[in-house]
Amino acid sequence: MAQEILVKEALERGKIEGGRKLVQRLAKTEIKPVAAFWLWRAESLEWWLVIASPWLDKQSSQGYRKIDAMISSKDDPIPELQPLDISILDTRMPLIKGLRAHAREHHTNLAGQRFRGTWFGDASVDDAYVYFVK
Repeated sequence: MAQEILVKEALERGKIEGGRKLVQRLAKTEIKPVAAFWLWRAESLEWWLVIASPWLDKQSSQGYRKIDAMISSKDDPIPELQPLDISILDTRMPLIKGLRAHAREHHTNLAGQRFRGTWFGDASVDDAYVYFVK
């Protein structure tokens, strides 16, 4: 009988700090995220930095360009991140809606919390590290 083994890469401290820098910079722009968190994607065996914003709902292509420019800025780059680490999710996606509902229900922005093997609305989360959810 064959057995499937899942190998999960640890979320590195450098990625967490790099993500924090990016999220702080985004908050000072028109993007103004309403949710920012690292999400383990079991199907791709990767961590993705998820950003959700009403502005990005309408302008995701332009958002990816702005984020890429922040990551690779000559003046103040964020070397811990790569453009392919970033995933923009629409604020109407079940995961974002579920996280926002959870934050409202518990009167918190979920900052610094880790969630493993849980559900938010109709969305399953294998592992996530949250910067904030509004």
